[in-house]
Amino acid sequence: MAQSWNNLALHGVDPSRNRQSDLLPYDETLSSSRHSFARWPSPQPSQPASQPSTSTAHLLNNQRPLLSPPPPSHQNSSGSLSQIIVPVGPLSPRGPLSPLSPASTLQSPRSPYSPGFQPLHRGQFPLSPVTASTSSDPFATPRTTIVTGTGTTASGSASSPRTRNSHGNLDAMLEQPYFDSPPTTGGLRATGNGTGTPRGGMEVEEPAEVGVRDGWRPAWLGHRVVGAFLGVFTVLAVVGEVVNWMISQKDWESSVQGLWTFGPVVVTSILAMLWARVEAQALLYTPWIILEGRPVSGEETRRKQARRTVLLDYAAMGSFKAITKGFRNRHHLVAASVSASLILRAQVVLSTGVFHTVVEADGTKYLRIRIGMLHAMAGLFCLLGGLLLPMLYHAPSKHGITARDPTSLAGTAALLASSRHFVARLNGTGSAPLEVVAAKLTGSWYTTELHQPGRKDGDGERFQLKQLSGGLPVSAGNDGSNQSAEWVAQYRPWTIGATAQVVGVAACAILLAGLWVIYALRGSGEGLKVSDSLFLVWTFIPTLIFTAFMVLWNRIDIDSRRLAPFLKLTVNKYRFKECLGLTYMNEFGLITAGKAMNQKDWGVVFKKAMAMLGWIMPIFTAGLFAITEVAQTANLHLEPQTQFVSTTKSLKSALDTDVVERVLIRETPSYPRWTYEGWAFPELALTDKAKEWPLPNTALTAKVTALQPVLDCETITLTEGGGADLKCSAIGGSSSEKTAICSNGTSNVGVAVSSCSGLASDYNINYIWGDCSDDGTISVMRCNESISQIDVSTTFHTEYLTIDTDAIPLADTSSQRDSDVEVDISSTYVALDEMFADNSTLEGLDGFFRTLVLSRLDMRLERLLAIERQNAVGVSIRLQHGIVGAQALNSDIVRRSISSSKLRARAGDSLIDATVDYYISRLTQSRLQTVVLAVLLSITLIFGVLALRTTHRGAPLPKDPCSIAAQASLLADSTLWWRLPPGAAWMDDEDLARCLRRKTFRLGWHNAVGGRVYGIGIVQDEGKSERPAAELSTSRTNTNSELLSGRYISMAPGLYSYGDIPVGAYEKE
Repeated sequence: MAQSWNNLALHGVDPSRNRQSDLLPYDETLSSSRHSFARWPSPQPSQPASQPSTSTAHLLNNQRPLLSPPPPSHQNSSGSLSQIIVPVGPLSPRGPLSPLSPASTLQSPRSPYSPGFQPLHRGQFPLSPVTASTSSDPFATPRTTIVTGTGTTASGSASSPRTRNSHGNLDAMLEQPYFDSPPTTGGLRATGNGTGTPRGGMEVEEPAEVGVRDGWRPAWLGHRVVGAFLGVFTVLAVVGEVVNWMISQKDWESSVQGLWTFGPVVVTSILAMLWARVEAQALLYTPWIILEGRPVSGEETRRKQARRTVLLDYAAMGSFKAITKGFRNRHHLVAASVSASLILRAQVVLSTGVFHTVVEADGTKYLRIRIGMLHAMAGLFCLLGGLLLPMLYHAPSKHGITARDPTSLAGTAALLASSRHFVARLNGTGSAPLEVVAAKLTGSWYTTELHQPGRKDGDGERFQLKQLSGGLPVSAGNDGSNQSAEWVAQYRPWTIGATAQVVGVAACAILLAGLWVIYALRGSGEGLKVSDSLFLVWTFIPTLIFTAFMVLWNRIDIDSRRLAPFLKLTVNKYRFKECLGLTYMNEFGLITAGKAMNQKDWGVVFKKAMAMLGWIMPIFTAGLFAITEVAQTANLHLEPQTQFVSTTKSLKSALDTDVVERVLIRETPSYPRWTYEGWAFPELALTDKAKEWPLPNTALTAKVTALQPVLDCETITLTEGGGADLKCSAIGGSSSEKTAICSNGTSNVGVAVSSCSGLASDYNINYIWGDCSDDGTISVMRCNESISQIDVSTTFHTEYLTIDTDAIPLADTSSQRDSDVEVDISSTYVALDEMFADNSTLEGLDGFFRTLVLSRLDMRLERLLAIERQNAVGVSIRLQHGIVGAQALNSDIVRRSISSSKLRARAGDSLIDATVDYYISRLTQSRLQTVVLAVLLSITLIFGVLALRTTHRGAPLPKDPCSIAAQASLLADSTLWWRLPPGAAWMDDEDLARCLRRKTFRLGWHNAVGGRVYGIGIVQDEGKSERPAAELSTSRTNTNSELLSGRYISMAPGLYSYGDIPVGAYEKE
């Protein structure tokens, strides 16, 4: 079993300074936190059969009791044996490695002040005038005697320097660790047979130091995690350029605006949050990573200097200071991780403005990319990939960097349990500033390694921090002894002060008020008129502000979490799990908040909540101020530029086959300007072009009076071949020339004629269609044509005043009236005679009916000949007549330009009112984002006020307690080292907590032999029951009395024993 290093040397005492009264039984009514005790060995009577199985008396009856120290191996075994050797631990207040220890009167070569001082090995004792004997167990005798220079005596007249300041009731030997249950010390790292055979199975003859194997390493600094981030950064750089190419190929309507607004900032924010874990582990564990392994070059040795390793606390530094110091120390993990964190925060800001929306005057939104920002983000992602390459190279070894997790104070103490020289250098520096600690370690080089036992060595593997070379002697350096009594340095970072928290709360209140003020003034409604460059400013400023406060709250949160366990210890005493085993670092925020709630550290809870809200807020600043469309209306006037006049001329030249094909044959008609279906509009012009609204992509709406050709008709039906012998005159021909409509054996008929024999001549147009057979039916629609005026609500494209066919003009039928314009629309039918004249399937149909059958009006031949479709045919005839007539009215024969001043003055009296609906781009404040940010700021404000009231301020700390050296300094004079079991470096916090569950700790001044020391010490041992006063008086007066009931402490580290006391004689938890 491994033996605790702090009991390797047992030094004798000066017999002239001891009194018999100083050597009394263990007194449980007195605090043992500042004294050294020894068990009172009891006589070993024969064990009765009824003795409980928990008794350890059989262990003490062996030839070599297990609870006794090993026999000395360096002295003559024939020498006389001292019946008691008062041990002095190396880190006890008067121990050999303590700066407070007086010069040895024995001039021991094992003194740390001796030039030949070397560490003691197992079984080795310092040279002294007293020789030891291996024939008997010096701890097995029922009484104790005082050692003298030449012999022994039963009493002494002078008080011992170790018991001079006692209350007269001290035990005479060093108190050792004890446990209520055996600790799980599988971490002793030795084989089951106790030999020095390593886990590989190969025997090692001599002890050796090797690198860490199967140790602990930070997971977020591993090759896989860093490689995953490298892959993500590379993909994002490529994706950005691909999206830019796709958008440049065509106009993308911004239909899913939220995706482009929040997508980039959400992605970059999540990456920044996850990377914060990598950054935190790089800051926390870089000193341990550098310490791991022996150097193989001069450069590696320089990197292991104390100022570059054990004295560093990157987590306490700001980002820029950490980067600077990381570059100077060539700590690539720190420099690269912090630089990447800053770049990712810059990416969060840039991502809010990379995509934007362009609003056209008609309200259409198109997605656009700011090329410069996109290239900047792609370049930064490539730079991040370059920063991660050295992180891959310098990532921690897969074998681990330490024996266990060093995050908590208990983790550091367990890892330093076997590093006696390093801790001994820092004795007496608990209350000193970090500069004094640095002076103690000036010029030292350190490395961490495993001490691998040899075949003859019973110890297991020990993790230790070993000094390579350099440095001052243990007693050298400024130990703070020149300071006044109980002087403590002052360390309180500004982030945990009330001023910083008040500033954070005030900032929340100002941001909350400013958010609503801007929204109330100009943020809503018509918004602000800004240029594109100013829009960038309005986009970046909110994100920059919230990112800056996120950094502030994150810094306050980090310092609050890392100092909380230490500040708690300055105001009260706590158990192991509440202080030494407590850490809020190296874990996700929600886990930290939950743990702090269990510990009732409400200040940590609220500050962590503020930090998490600070990470979320920049996401909602995206789109807080955005370019949106604001509807506007301009009132304008249209002035007619032409007018329609009556004419008696034939209009057969007003229509050609090309126009007929465009307006009647095509499925999607293309109307000549100023016409639409059966309406002919006068040519119009704007009276003025206002400068406050744009012309392109806008629509002008006006109610315009148009001319519409109409037919006033009646329809008759001729059955049983009654119309087959009709003879009619063609339109535009002589009325005396009549021809039969069913001639040349045609079976069908469809003609438009002026008059027919046998029909009344009251109508000037007759439309005849039907079946020419003997039993066929023929329909006759007799019509009179005219021109009417009607008001039509029409939408024009503002720039060219062309009719918008997507917005169908709507006629007000109630406004229809007769026009004074008289023209012969039927004369245009002559232009239709050439339409589809060679189509043999349409034999018997003239040009008007051929056009009707083949037009877009959906009047097929079958429908034309069906008698039941007679009304539908009549509607199609009217519609085609109106379309053809509108094109005739649009000709120069009827449309005349208003040139004379008289006509223009007359037209000016009839200006047409028009309106233009258009959209303008304005910077507006989103109500949704405003409400969300206001809620988050309100919650943060409440948490900030609560944090002010609940934060553990505590007494000022003497130094930044988070570096390796600072924590060792606070623990250097502590009795914790005597309580740590062997193999503590391999035990987790749960096992350590079970071993030390009866102890309470506090940071402050503690009584010790020869003075008071500052540090983290054990102030109460709840495992020691208070003894009755009667028993106490008996023990003081009757030194020959038998062993009293109570707890007896084992001298063997890692074992527990209660002498001959039944288990029920004391109370367990």
